[in-house]
Parts: sequence; C-alpha cells; structure tokens
Amino acid sequence: MVVCKRLIDVPEINQSVLTIGSFDGIHCGHLEILKKMETLASKNNSTSVVLTFDPHPKAVLRPDLLEYRHLITTLDKKIEIFEAHGIDCLLILPFDEHLANIEANDFLGDIIIKYFKPHDIVVGYDHHFGHNRIGGIDLLNSYSMENLYDVHQINQIAVDGIPVSSSRIRGELACENIGQANRLLGWNYELKGIVEKGDGLGKTIGYPTANIKPIETHQIVPSNGVYNVDVIVEGSLLSGMCNIGNRPTVNGTNNRVEVNIFSREILDLYSKEITVVFKEYLRNEKTFSSIDKLKLQLGKDKKRCLELNRMIKGEKTCQ
Repeated sequence: MVVCKRLIDVPEINQSVLTIGSFDGIHCGHLEILKKMETLASKNNSTSVVLTFDPHPKAVLRPDLLEYRHLITTLDKKIEIFEAHGIDCLLILPFDEHLANIEANDFLGDIIIKYFKPHDIVVGYDHHFGHNRIGGIDLLNSYSMENLYDVHQINQIAVDGIPVSSSRIRGELACENIGQANRLLGWNYELKGIVEKGDGLGKTIGYPTANIKPIETHQIVPSNGVYNVDVIVEGSLLSGMCNIGNRPTVNGTNNRVEVNIFSREILDLYSKEITVVFKEYLRNEKTFSSIDKLKLQLGKDKKRCLELNRMIKGEKTCQ
C-alpha cells in the first residue's frame, strides 16, 4: 500500500475505486465499505484508494470534544486495517481551516476527480464532505454522469440487532461493555502506549505490572475495571490482564493503566512501546482490606483470563 500525505506525492492513477472519510472508530460498517471496494477493484481492474484526514476533523472543528478523549481509532490502526483489506493507495490529508473551508463540489473536482479518476465511489449511508458537510450522496450522484463514475452507498448494518455507529461504540467503551464494542468494531479495541516506571508493588506480590502512558492523548481509555487482554511487545503477542482505574487498595492513583503480562521470562519493558488489546471485561475495581486479599483476587483474575482465552480461541469477527 502506498501511503501519501500530500497530493503531489500521489502516484499516477488511471482509474480508481475510492472512498473518503475520517474513519474514526473503523467499525463493521466501514469494513463493509472496504470489502465492496475490494470487489469493485478486482472486477474493474481499478486502483483502490482511501482518502482520509489527520488530525481528525473534530480536532479543528470541535476541539472541545477532544478534551474528553473522543477518538476511537489511531492513525496507525487505520493504516493497518486499510492495508489488511487490500487498499492500494492511502492519502492522508492534513486537516486544517483551509481544507475545512473547501466547498464540496470543488473538493470533488479539484482533488477526487483530478487526482484519482474514479470509476466507482463507495460511501456510507450518512456520508458528508466539504465545507459545512454539504457534500453527500445527492451531490456525488449529480456529478456522476459527466465524470463517468458510479456511486455505491453502503447501508447501515447491525450486529446482534444493534445498529453500528461510532457514537454507540463510544458508549459501550464507557460502560464496561468492551465485548459489545469489539463486536461492533469488528476487531478488538487497542490502546498503544509507552511503559513508564512504577512503584514496583506488583513485582513484590508476584504480579509485576507495566504502567502504560497512552500515546494518543485524545484516544478513549475504556472504563475503569479489570480486563482480559493481549499485549503486543516488539511483534510478540502475549496474554495478560489489565487494570484501569484508581488503585483503591494501594494509593488511589487516578486513571492508571497497568498490565500484568503472563510470562515466565523477566521482561524489561521500561520506555518501550506496547499495545494493549482488550478482549473481555472481568470485574469492576474493588478495595481490599489487605494486600494478601488483593493478591488472592489477582490469582482468580488470572485464572479467569486463561479460561476465557481457551473459550474464545478461534472466535471470528466481521473483519
């Protein structure tokens, strides 16, 4: 996949199948768009193109939202998903006030038509683009005949009877329902961060933890509690459990993300980048009357994680 961050870097494209969007919270609905693009690209021998933005448009248009950790999908994760679905070219346009003020018809003609020569444009049911989000299905259709492209609209889909949307996923992440969030996403929610030095208490009770500082400051951290997770460390996938919250039994530290990795090896993780992959919510935070009782509970949590891992092995998602 060719990744471009400027229009002048876009390679010569004779014919494309294209989609455009911010793709925050790439979920099962977005994955249907990518699947449709794969089919059309193969059928028409077209270059598949995704046009997206960084930073997220809300960082410019609604910065107040980002103060509350609003983002679901990091740019790195978007790139990973696009590549996994066979996208040939990804253009990441820097989003600023200038781009926000481009009229939709100018964006269509001066960028989409000029650089990508679409044979097909694939969008979701609620797609809008351009200044004040004026561009949509009707505008795309109105220019389709003179520019010789077809418009394909992907309808909203439902998972387990629940309509899929980014706002719904944000709600699930906030209310201890990581399993449902993952089903709506079509992949397991991830939080990437740098390991910082902690107080070493976990090591003294047999459960050493890596303390994580999220890299993307605007990304949602799941609700407080204990989770069954996988951890990606330098390309290796390891099992573990994660606590998010205030450590009430120890010192009440706020909004802390700690991961205990199930490994017999002594891992030196300080200052390294790791990815926490959330699979299941285990329980809420509890205050224990002693460190021994906390240790006993951690043993139960680990046992439950290992049981769940055996149960969910091979489970499929819509991705």
